[in-house]
Amino acid sequence: MLDFGLATRVTADSSASETRVKTQAGMILGTVPYMSPEQVQGLPVDPRTDLFAFGILLHELVCGARPFHGDNEAALMSAILRDDPAVAAVGRPPLPAPLDALIRHCLKKHPADRPHSAVLVSQQLQAIVSDLSGTARERQTVGKTVVVLPFANRSDDPDNEYFSDGLTEEVIADLSRIAALRTISRSSSMTLKGTTKNTATLARELGVTHLVTGSVRRAGNALRVTAELVDARTDAPVWSEKYSGTVEDVFGIQEEIARKIVAALQVTLTDSESRQVAERPIADTVAYDCYLRARQEMYGWTPAASLRAHRLVDQALSVVGDVPVLLATKGLLHWNDVNTLRVTAEEGLAHAADYAVRALALDQDLPLAIYVRGIVAGLRGQPELALPDLYRSHALAPNDANILTEVCRFSNVAGLRHFGELVDRLGEIDPLASVTPLVFTCYHWLQGRHDQIAPFASRAVEMAPAPSMLHIIAGWQLDAAGYRAEGADILRAAGEALAASVLGSLASFLERALAGDEAGALAHWAGLEDTLRNEVSAIMMAEAYALLGRHADALRWMRTAIQCGFVNYPFLNEYSKYLGALRGDREFQELLHDVKRRWDGLVAWEETREDAVNSRGSHPADSSPRTAG
Repeated sequence: MLDFGLATRVTADSSASETRVKTQAGMILGTVPYMSPEQVQGLPVDPRTDLFAFGILLHELVCGARPFHGDNEAALMSAILRDDPAVAAVGRPPLPAPLDALIRHCLKKHPADRPHSAVLVSQQLQAIVSDLSGTARERQTVGKTVVVLPFANRSDDPDNEYFSDGLTEEVIADLSRIAALRTISRSSSMTLKGTTKNTATLARELGVTHLVTGSVRRAGNALRVTAELVDARTDAPVWSEKYSGTVEDVFGIQEEIARKIVAALQVTLTDSESRQVAERPIADTVAYDCYLRARQEMYGWTPAASLRAHRLVDQALSVVGDVPVLLATKGLLHWNDVNTLRVTAEEGLAHAADYAVRALALDQDLPLAIYVRGIVAGLRGQPELALPDLYRSHALAPNDANILTEVCRFSNVAGLRHFGELVDRLGEIDPLASVTPLVFTCYHWLQGRHDQIAPFASRAVEMAPAPSMLHIIAGWQLDAAGYRAEGADILRAAGEALAASVLGSLASFLERALAGDEAGALAHWAGLEDTLRNEVSAIMMAEAYALLGRHADALRWMRTAIQCGFVNYPFLNEYSKYLGALRGDREFQELLHDVKRRWDGLVAWEETREDAVNSRGSHPADSSPRTAG
């Protein structure tokens, strides 16, 4: 095999033992089955060509066959240029999702889409091997796991898509309430809408034993729903059913689908789970229709979509009055407006808190309302109030990926020490959401495990649909892990893609700071001081200013981060490599003294909570962490 090292060629030279010369355009060198698309086309190659050949070898090693096939060299070259990598043969054990993702990343057709360096690939492989020796063994003991694929809209009106999506989400919600069943989250499920992937591929990528598929046909008030449960190992149907009725029957249909799936999987519901599956928080079909439309708009993540979602929830409330889940959803919309920088914290958080209080006055155990109250406190920089609510909402809804994400987020910035199993749990139930690997990177970054950052940061960027705050955080963390060139490239690209926005300015500021370019960084400073009120953004700004040697500015941003709830004492005192130059400063030590007092209180609360869980086998009452001193 000649493919490795084709970016260079060794020739004799009187002045050196070897001379490295770039392969010229038009030259086709290599062993055909291991060629990259650029080799097949006779284009210039570089080290990323070697990563393509490595991807082919890795696929061959773990799947028992090469990823591209053809009856002759011409057909094989065509497959390399055009075809997706072949999946593993049916009946083989499914590949772990991280390994499958790494292989596919190496086999991207365009060199720019492949990993940035072989070092990053090595880091990912090391992390995967570590995972296989620990977490993967635990996953093999998990019983029934299921993904509900988005129900297809078979209605003549494409606008009824929201209804089929809503039915999908309600079935997912019902199944997620069942402790003995692991259900893939709504956010990962919805990324598979319209997928052409076969059962074996989906089973491998998601680590599931069963899939649910279905369709919805709505014509006026008439409704027809089909649903099928498939065994992922055999691709054989386990159960299927057709339902006919009216829109008013939708609640009963979705409950029956959930119960039939549970019965087919031979899972026994507890009395509590049975009651929860039967609950219908919005009985009026008109209000429920508005609620489904609002949720679809909410996941659009644009200012216009947010406004439409607000109007739809208001319309539902006008029909049925103060229904707790509608009030909590309204609060969530206000919180999200703040979290995505659409409105100021002063304007949005007061509204969000008010709706959460109104919902809890009607249902004190509603997970969504408790969650909203917690994330409002989180954005107000009050982890002492946020964390009890977030952990309680998670206890009530253990398979809700949105809740888990924020539990991990605020546990991270509070410096808690015993929530790693929750990070792993998020990886199991929401594997296709780009935010999931970012949760892993933040966990390792703020816990000082820099050697674990790179594979997850690379995966987050690869999975993200477009440049966003995710890219900025991942790029900065890659630099912390020792990959300055890779991190700077990601930040530079994000700055260009998000130009003329606050996030674009932040990305460019950080990229210039990494280069030690103080004037270039400050050219992007305008607007950041008044806009960035996020704990992670603020701590990155503090690190960037410290890197530039502007200690007064770094301390100012540290104060902002602390006001936003960043009280991770070990990170500030030890793990952050950029804040080291500040640690002898008197003002830094004074700030750290107050942070340690708050951190000690949070750690004591975590230990008390752990003791209560271990002794009673359940979660303790909703109490605030003690603050030392």
